[in-house]
Amino acid sequence: MEGAKCAACDRTRGDPKNALRYVKAILAGEQHVQVEARLFNYAIATAAVLVVAGALVYSALLPATPDTAAYLPLFLLTIISAVAIVFSYTHIMHYGKSLSCANGMMVGMIMGMLSGFMAGALLGATNGMFIGSVGGMAVGIVLGGNLGRIVGVMGALEGIMAGLMSGIMGAMTSVMMLNDNLVAFLYISSGLCVFMLGGLSYMMHREAGDTPGQGRGARFHEFLLAGIILSLALVGIMLYGPKGPVVYP
Repeated sequence: MEGAKCAACDRTRGDPKNALRYVKAILAGEQHVQVEARLFNYAIATAAVLVVAGALVYSALLPATPDTAAYLPLFLLTIISAVAIVFSYTHIMHYGKSLSCANGMMVGMIMGMLSGFMAGALLGATNGMFIGSVGGMAVGIVLGGNLGRIVGVMGALEGIMAGLMSGIMGAMTSVMMLNDNLVAFLYISSGLCVFMLGGLSYMMHREAGDTPGQGRGARFHEFLLAGIILSLALVGIMLYGPKGPVVYP
């Protein structure tokens, strides 16, 4: 009987309906996912604030810097990437010391890999291979290593290694695709990265249970500030950082 229960449990672990129920629960703001629901609302609000503020700043700067018109699709992608990264990072931080070693290593690897790739790809497109690699590595190593260190040196090294590889890969991919539908590819690849960051949150919900510390965690102004800092850092480098010999557009 016990073996039959375990077999039934194993068959449901990969059922997409479980993920759909998780998403629906977040959208409905159910009690057991109230942290995720709150962070999702923060993400939507932060993205809206950044888009409006960016549009106002862009309108004010456009007469002086007309060449930035070509960067508009990348600016929007920067906001999407920054908000997704902050959401995932903040959600995982809620688990804190309750992370198992295996989960912590997975968290460090995924966060380091995806954040480093997205940042490296954006900066590689506008600033070239060197700045893209360095910027992508910095983002991936800091975020992946910091989350991974929760479970010890192995998790930290996993995050650092993932950030090192992904920062270079993201920049290299953009440089290689400068003459081949780069912007479309960046949206596709970043969309997949955002999807996987969402999958990371779902994985933690499945593996570690409901998010502990329901009353703790980031407040909206902290979430917004983190999104602004990351977005401004990337956009500032894109506009005013050193440029390589061959860059977008």
